[in-house]
Amino acid sequence: MRRLSLLLLAAAALLAAAVAGVRAGPEMPQAASVAGMGAGPGVPQAAAAAGMGAGTQVPKAAAAGGPPGKLSPDFYSQTCPRAERIIAEVVQSKQMANPTTAAGMLRVFFHDCFVTGCDASVLIAPTRFAKSEKDAEINHSLVLVTMTGGPRYPVPLGRKDSLSSSPTAPDVELPHSNFTVGRILELFLAKGFTVQEMVALSGAHTLGFSHCQEFASRIYNYRDKTGKPAPFDPTMNPGYAKGLQAACKEYLKDPTIAAFNDVMTPGKFDNMYYVNIERGLGLLSTDEDMWSDLRTRPLVERYAANNTAFFDDFSRAMEKLSMYGVKTGADGEIRRRCDAYNDGPNTV
Repeated sequence: MRRLSLLLLAAAALLAAAVAGVRAGPEMPQAASVAGMGAGPGVPQAAAAAGMGAGTQVPKAAAAGGPPGKLSPDFYSQTCPRAERIIAEVVQSKQMANPTTAAGMLRVFFHDCFVTGCDASVLIAPTRFAKSEKDAEINHSLVLVTMTGGPRYPVPLGRKDSLSSSPTAPDVELPHSNFTVGRILELFLAKGFTVQEMVALSGAHTLGFSHCQEFASRIYNYRDKTGKPAPFDPTMNPGYAKGLQAACKEYLKDPTIAAFNDVMTPGKFDNMYYVNIERGLGLLSTDEDMWSDLRTRPLVERYAANNTAFFDDFSRAMEKLSMYGVKTGADGEIRRRCDAYNDGPNTV
């Protein structure tokens, strides 16, 4: 392949379009009971999820691609006609061996594209001389979770790699689990995305999990806006809240303890994430906010009632995201190593 950013981007498309009914191979850790799961061993490199080492050399034969500056889903039809098949085989193999692959790839895709555009800036490895996006706390757990089939959509290929990677940009540009829907909408609208696209992209949380610290304020020492204490956030299903309290009770000692974002079908790409929000089974405060906010609630109801509508809107939003901030021509480069600049970072 030309480089790993292509592999990651195309793999994200393939993962969301994975064959329906393909389930994760090995069983989840025993801690992955009704609500919680242990994160298990250390998180692998983003590159490893795609089946390539972070320092993999890029074959020269595939570097040419199509016309300079022109992106297309068949950009590599001449130089690497089996690109999609190769990616699919590698990713499916990795998924069967390691069920953290699929949702991790989707998350890498979002974290890369939403920060300075789809330019593989998230892959740059920090050095003793310079930090990178990987140093941002929000990026420390990029490669996670499980998968099974979703919609298929085209992803135009042929983009260049970035010439810079900021360790502070992710914390500024990416949504956080404690943000209000209003603040998240500001981030999306500023980048040219609509309310509908934000809600549709949030459906990626049908896969994966969140660490207990991200929602602990909802289940422990909860206080409403007036300061009145409660056993847990009253908008949550009581049984669900109590299950989370039990699953996360040791989270301060073990910060890797986590819970599935979608407690009902955690390993399947479907619209259950939205159904859960309607039922008070949303994990994060941002999930509840999407239900209480009048701008987003109608869309949550639409996707909860219609899986096809969710798939259609998610596909269009992901295709748009894949085109955000694309670098072409002199604005980027084709890295010889996916995790390092060819001649050092652009400091201009």
